[in-house]
Amino acid sequence: MVTDRDLLILRAVARYYVLNRDQVQRLIFPDDKNGRVTRRRLQMLVDAHLLSRQPMLVTYPANGVPAPVYFPSRTGIEMLAEMTGDERFLGVSWQVPSMHHVWHWLAVSETHIAFDQAIALQSDVQIVDWYNEYDVLNPHETVPELRFRLYSLLRSGPRLVCAPDAAFLLSVRGHSKVFYLEEDRATSGVQQIAASKTQGFSVLSEIGGHRRHFPQATVDKFTVLMVAPTARRRDALRKAIREKPGAQLWRFASTEDMEPQRLLHDPIWYPCDGEPAPLIKPEVLTCP
Repeated sequence: MVTDRDLLILRAVARYYVLNRDQVQRLIFPDDKNGRVTRRRLQMLVDAHLLSRQPMLVTYPANGVPAPVYFPSRTGIEMLAEMTGDERFLGVSWQVPSMHHVWHWLAVSETHIAFDQAIALQSDVQIVDWYNEYDVLNPHETVPELRFRLYSLLRSGPRLVCAPDAAFLLSVRGHSKVFYLEEDRATSGVQQIAASKTQGFSVLSEIGGHRRHFPQATVDKFTVLMVAPTARRRDALRKAIREKPGAQLWRFASTEDMEPQRLLHDPIWYPCDGEPAPLIKPEVLTCP
């Protein structure tokens, strides 16, 4: 039998796309000290085909002992849509995460969780919508620019696309602004990242392409948030992107500063040049 907490697990995985047992335990079963209850409920959902599981076959010594991760199943999201009457669940991706990118998606989930917890600590700022990279807009399409909500084909020849890790719309006191997320795990060189990521966002800004993703936004410009694993890596990325097109769109933070109580209103977000500032200023949603 599916319990209320099982439904919370399915909702969490639908929201964050990829979660491991520890994350599920922190979100749904905080009193389950040894994880036994969490493991049992996850296994039940996998056995019922309401949740999918991916073994962790790619490991890094710094990340500790590898463990399987969980992601939505088609049966699970269809059940959520039926039980809640919310057809937005049908746009959730049940695509198997690439084995080589699982650690990346866990990091994206951690950032998403931090934002949700920051929002819960106050009442003025809200996340109106949050989309992950593989959330589906047109399920019957096969080409990525038509199938996926965030994938933007900006130029056919030479091909130029913009495919952020996630995007969300923040709203406060009548203002709403688009933010794109890029999660860095220091697995590529900063020059490679600067060369591959910046042009797409620059062109997307020039054509106002963020309006396709969030037509209800009231602020004309968007901001790209880059989360780096360390302050040193953050500053290396700032330097690498400083001279690239659209450098003014970018803001950088390190994971060590991404505490929910600091994320929105503390000066932890750095531009390419200059001093850090808060993501949100008093009275109006803005980007420094």
